[in-house]
Amino acid sequence: MIAKSWRALTGRGRVFLLVSLVGLIACMAFGQRDLARVCLLLLLLPLAAIAVVGRSRLHLVSERTIDPPRVTLGERMDATLSLRKAGALPVGLLRFEDTVPRELGRRPRFTIHTFAGDWQRKITYPLMGLARGRYRVGPLLVRAVDPFGLAQIDRQFRATNEVLVTPEVVPLGPLGSASGNNASGESTPQKIGLVGQDDVLVREYRDGDDVRRIHWRSTARKGEIMVRREEQAWDPSVTILLDSRASSHAGTGRTASFEWAVSAVTSIAHHLLTNGFRMTMVDVEGRVPTASAEDPYAAREAVLLAMTDEDLSDVTSLETALETNLHRQGEMLVAVLGRLNPADVAALATARKGRTVGLAIVLDVDSFTIRGLRADPEVMAQHEDCVRQLTEAQWRVVQVKRGSSVAEAWAELEHRGGGA
Repeated sequence: MIAKSWRALTGRGRVFLLVSLVGLIACMAFGQRDLARVCLLLLLLPLAAIAVVGRSRLHLVSERTIDPPRVTLGERMDATLSLRKAGALPVGLLRFEDTVPRELGRRPRFTIHTFAGDWQRKITYPLMGLARGRYRVGPLLVRAVDPFGLAQIDRQFRATNEVLVTPEVVPLGPLGSASGNNASGESTPQKIGLVGQDDVLVREYRDGDDVRRIHWRSTARKGEIMVRREEQAWDPSVTILLDSRASSHAGTGRTASFEWAVSAVTSIAHHLLTNGFRMTMVDVEGRVPTASAEDPYAAREAVLLAMTDEDLSDVTSLETALETNLHRQGEMLVAVLGRLNPADVAALATARKGRTVGLAIVLDVDSFTIRGLRADPEVMAQHEDCVRQLTEAQWRVVQVKRGSSVAEAWAELEHRGGGA
């Protein structure tokens, strides 16, 4: 108890207590009773200050609201603290500091100096979504100081608020040619016009196929037996790959290449889900959990939350993700990629086989950072050569530099598809 009371005293309070105690002992030693009474009163003053600030802890109420609790990267929020003190006992000074992650801005600090025992205040301060992710605001810290500055007691409230900073979702143009033939598997036909009409609903003959399904014109042209597919409703599906390797990205903060890639993947996913696609999302560590596309709103929400939590990985290769998740015949494949190497091109070329279309947005990651942190010229040249090889592997490729928008990259994919 004594140690706790000593810690509650300020430097001024400790000096005041020691001087009063020494004075009391000296007065008693020299028989100065009147001065001893004065020193005794002064000795009791720091103890009374401890009692005052200690009592204030029992009557302070705090409530925090954040509007809105979820924002897009770079947007502003407003936090409002509602403070109320009950009781007739006054406190000289209250110092407040709210716990705010640095990704949301600076910690607000403010004081309330009043001798009123009962009061209410509302304090509003701004928060900025400087980095994507989930954050906790709070708890509120308060330091109560008596009117004479002799004692202080710190208190920490328990309440916190969760804040979400989500990636930017950019509206994209119509699908058009970027979606390829939009077929998935044998049961769904290809769009007429993207391939020859005779080949729209045909495939190679398999043991057990009905001979009445043989398509003789395609058989004569290809030199092998071809049969008609079963015509069913169009059921488009897509796999979206996010290159989340730390070694393939550059830059920091909101302008980093990885943040651009996350925004692109989220925007494309929302766009395709809105257009009725069944979707699978993967990063270099495996499949990204998303909701069923049967409920487009829930699916878009799941994508947004998953991309809010997405982070860079120490994995250095695309091969594992491509081999375990992307071997799906007849499905559209979209990849948002960082810096490439020959092994990446080989894996992507293999994953492209048998798919209706492969779309790649390749970032010039060195344009997202300062000159002193860019890769060596040899690495840059290797990356450019890999982009060329990816195009030769029948990928539709668009290169993106810093300053380009996701909508512009998507429109360029449409333009290149239309000219194919």
